[in-house]
Amino acid sequence: RVTVSRTAEAPNIGNVNAADHGMSFRRRQDGGYTVALCDYHEHFIVRDSWKYLTKFLKSFAASYQDTKLRFLPDETAVQPAFEMWDADKESPFERRRVLNPSPDSYATKTIRKRLDERFPALHSVPLTETWAGMIESTPDVVPVLDEVPGNTGLFVATGFSGHGFGIGPGAGRVMADLILGNEVGHKMDRFRFNRFSDGSPLILGPAL
Repeated sequence: RVTVSRTAEAPNIGNVNAADHGMSFRRRQDGGYTVALCDYHEHFIVRDSWKYLTKFLKSFAASYQDTKLRFLPDETAVQPAFEMWDADKESPFERRRVLNPSPDSYATKTIRKRLDERFPALHSVPLTETWAGMIESTPDVVPVLDEVPGNTGLFVATGFSGHGFGIGPGAGRVMADLILGNEVGHKMDRFRFNRFSDGSPLILGPAL
């Protein structure tokens, strides 16, 4: 879970998108700023946390200082674990299409504190809205962009690990070319679906 805030209309300290290890911000069209922490996110411990522990150990080791473990899952944030379902029946993802977690109070307070410390011009500007979202991640923090082996016509674009807003347009173009059978123009081996099950060594993406 990652918590994000936006300010009311604020003095223009730059029409930019910027980030360091502690905080990111961007200017909004309404004159405010969207602000988030870069060194704080939460993982809710559920059954699948143990099931896939070994696959995620390397990425967790690289980011453990920024990861806060929560042992009492927020029901608005966690998709229940399911092993199998019949293809001709309603899937669990149809029964629950959206995760809508509540924002974390510590993250909100830290956003306010860092905003005031780093940008004194925004000290009196209120935070008018705060929300949270669930980041879906792959073990190597690199998305999957591929046709699923053995399932002709089933294409998957997922696991953007928090970077979907930035690389989404490029990923969309790549997926369109894959689906249409066009030349992609990029080496796609890094994004293949079966890289986690074909015995390949796990190589963490540049985000970590």
